Amino acid sequence: MTDSTPVRVRFAPSPTGELHLGGARTALYEYLFAKHHGGQVFLRIEDTDQKRFVSGSMDRFIDDLAWLGIAFDGEPIIQSGNAERHREIAHELVKRGAAYYEPTTDETHGGKRTDDEYRAGRTAYRGQDRDLTTQPDGPFVIRLKVPDGTIALNDVVRGRVEFDLATVDDAVLFKSDGMGTYHLAAMVDDHDMGITHIMRTEEWLPSSPKHLLIFQAMGWEVPQFAHLPLILALDGKKLSKRIHGEAVWVSTYRKQGYLPQALTNYLALLGWNPGGDRELMTHDELIEAFSLDRVHKAGAKFDQAKLDAFQAHYVQALPIDELTKQLEPFANGLVGDELRKLATIVQGRLGKLSDFASLTHYFCELPVYDPALLVFKKSSPATTKLGLQAAVEQLERAGEETWQSEETLAQLLERVVEVSGLTNGDVFWPVRVALTGQERSPSPAECLWVLGKEESLKRLGQALEHLK
Repeated sequence: MTDSTPVRVRFAPSPTGELHLGGARTALYEYLFAKHHGGQVFLRIEDTDQKRFVSGSMDRFIDDLAWLGIAFDGEPIIQSGNAERHREIAHELVKRGAAYYEPTTDETHGGKRTDDEYRAGRTAYRGQDRDLTTQPDGPFVIRLKVPDGTIALNDVVRGRVEFDLATVDDAVLFKSDGMGTYHLAAMVDDHDMGITHIMRTEEWLPSSPKHLLIFQAMGWEVPQFAHLPLILALDGKKLSKRIHGEAVWVSTYRKQGYLPQALTNYLALLGWNPGGDRELMTHDELIEAFSLDRVHKAGAKFDQAKLDAFQAHYVQALPIDELTKQLEPFANGLVGDELRKLATIVQGRLGKLSDFASLTHYFCELPVYDPALLVFKKSSPATTKLGLQAAVEQLERAGEETWQSEETLAQLLERVVEVSGLTNGDVFWPVRVALTGQERSPSPAECLWVLGKEESLKRLGQALEHLK
């Protein structure tokens, strides 16, 4: 492989459930790397382990990856479609003395005791029939024949890593069900696809000797390997479904209303940095800046608060029409101008789009509230009533043009304060509470603008009744 060789990478998930954040980050790095170098990135579904196959998983992977903005070249490649090629190479490895037949249906330990000669001084599995090159009549597996000595990997992220082959198992390459295992199938497919760089998390580093031995035995050019850091929880433990539940899935963040650009930007920085203090980066900026030499070796901690900060930034940067469109699945049937108004007034406070309902529920239906809440802490029931009456009088007289914007309604309320001689707390506070039933809400003028004249006057009238 030379520097002029066109970059070809692949994301190769197994369809066993939902897309994990770690998998999404690997796919993102592969995509950014390929696009930075003008290369290609492919999607390969590794489905040779049929026992773990989950129906619909592949389609969900593809949908989630597309949502993140990761576009692949060509159609998805289904690994099981290459089963005959995997079988061919497995038998070829036996012919070349790099693998051996083992008569068994048990792919874990061969179904019989290992040979003491091969076990002596070792910590790894060695089969009893390592010299068996004749295909058995009954069920069998094909195992890698790991030699003595050491083998080294020049990893793009971790540098030179040397392995003692005495610690490497004679891994099963071809199962008794006629399917290749990951160790064989992935390497055969990587060679056949012309993959130049294999990116995967550091968990796969111990398997690298097996994969290097396959490439060497077949006389194939070895791709460059890049073992990426794990994504960790804040407590330093690996982010996993068993411990952390659905928080490890991309689909969870989609359902909660995170924007893809926020999640993509944040994931890119989990294990890589562009240099300097830059963090907020567009899709194109990530492509321009990405390089494997700035990928970290140490695990990267997933910080929900940091992701939320990215989300808030991207929500606030959205054009209002785009935010309105994004909010439709979370708006309980609200559409059009009504939804656009609500989007406008909550944009500065909105994080997850799923928070929209909790921030705006009182516009749809006024909650029951304690009438005492209408009275500002520095006011009194009497002056509160005067303030509401003065506001109602002016709002009733206001023409349609006044109700068209928050600015003109704010000016009207300011005039009420000025003319009545009351304080802001005597007017603004009870108007806010009357309209929303809340101590905290958008400004009174924004609430008037969203609710419109008829509903606003209705709620203000109810508040005056409470003060009688």
